[in-house]
Amino acid sequence: MLSPSRQSKLHRCLHGGIHLRAQAAFTLIEIVIALAVLGTMAAGVYLGFNAVNTYAVSSRLYSEAQTAAQNQIDLILSREPFDIKSAYITGSFDATTNKIPIELMTPTEIDALVASGVALPTTPPASVPAVSSSYYPYYPYYRAASGQPVSKEAFIYRDPVSGQLLVTGTLTTTIVDTNQSMNFINATNLNTRQATVTVTYDFRRITDELGVTQRGRYTVQMDTLRTADQ
Repeated sequence: MLSPSRQSKLHRCLHGGIHLRAQAAFTLIEIVIALAVLGTMAAGVYLGFNAVNTYAVSSRLYSEAQTAAQNQIDLILSREPFDIKSAYITGSFDATTNKIPIELMTPTEIDALVASGVALPTTPPASVPAVSSSYYPYYPYYRAASGQPVSKEAFIYRDPVSGQLLVTGTLTTTIVDTNQSMNFINATNLNTRQATVTVTYDFRRITDELGVTQRGRYTVQMDTLRTADQ
């Protein structure tokens, strides 16, 4: 049994402790404010990381498109044979001579190639044609209509885990005869052609209610010149 004085001291200690704990606690308003601040910070961090990831993916896709265009440029500069004189030995373009590769044909020459019996598809081919097919040497090129340049699918991005092709592009090669000539003894045609390679792809494309693309379509374009072998 405690004495009255010790009971009074214990009561004051208990009372004081309870009072101190009441001062150290958080109110409901303080908790709500703290959660709101944390939520705002988390949302900002999420938006920041999402923006960084989007920028990284778009940069990678642009690099892939540049690589596809550069590969086509290298192909145009290295394909053999490219003998315009032999292809026009009869006065008009003869596709059966196989002296001009399809990567260096003008739209008019492609029309003559189709007229010779080569059935170029109007959409990207789903599979490799048979070796006996007249189209086999020109796979995987296609063209939308007569008078148009040739195109082919361009690999852009494949998911490294699932292997699914997420973003594809279209590579179009447009050839123009520059008609450049040199006057030395007589006027001589230099047989120089300009090649324009365009890679178009979509990333997070947004279209309006009329189906018109507002943003999300990207284009990479490269040009080069190629002179005939002779």
